[in-house]
Amino acid sequence: MSILNRVHLNGLRAVETVARLGSLSAAASELNVSASAVSQQVKRTEEQLGQALFERTASGLVLTEFGNVFTARLGAGFRELAQA
Repeated sequence: MSILNRVHLNGLRAVETVARLGSLSAAASELNVSASAVSQQVKRTEEQLGQALFERTASGLVLTEFGNVFTARLGAGFRELAQA
């Protein structure tokens, strides 16, 4: 079974949006949910993947090396779906 079969689409959307916009609050605004909900989705997605996507710092979330590669491909996938 593919690891992505265990990951919820809403979590992937939250991860991609945070990575693209650079903050939980901006992602929450775009997704029309609370920043807390986005944070929970990101954390749950990291747990489902078994990989950290972001480092938590005093200035906010910073993509890990894995997160950078993963979200670049994830973003490309969402752009492709938008064009379908």
